[in-house]
Amino acid sequence: MNARMTLWVALIAPLLTQTVTAADADNDHQHKAKAAEKQQKQQGKQKVAEFNPAAVTVSAGISLTEARTVAERYQMTGQTALPPGIRKNLAKGKPLPPGLAKQSVPAAMIAQLPQHQGYEWQAVGTDLLLVSIATAVIADVLVDVLH
Repeated sequence: MNARMTLWVALIAPLLTQTVTAADADNDHQHKAKAAEKQQKQQGKQKVAEFNPAAVTVSAGISLTEARTVAERYQMTGQTALPPGIRKNLAKGKPLPPGLAKQSVPAAMIAQLPQHQGYEWQAVGTDLLLVSIATAVIADVLVDVLH
């Protein structure tokens, strides 16, 4: 019986080793696949972080004093300020609040202001805003220019 057991172990042992080796290889393959997937997700997050429309900074290109002079020339001063709760939402990098009452700026006045491709000037309350046309994100705020 001892010889039979030895023979049986000699025949079965290689098969068991192959099964374990195959299982290890399968686990290794799954581990590598998960690592590759994690790396792709990480790279995707980095790409999203690299392009952030709110992070794109465009300056108005005009001082408050110069903008105020232009506003006076086109009789745009004397406007009423927005309520403080709404006005605090008018900040660089934030989207323009929906449903906000905007006053049209005369074309002649717009021609006197610095032009930026993809952006437009909007009068909101006493502030003059430079807003992205595509995303409606505020690029710059000239506070109290129209006061």
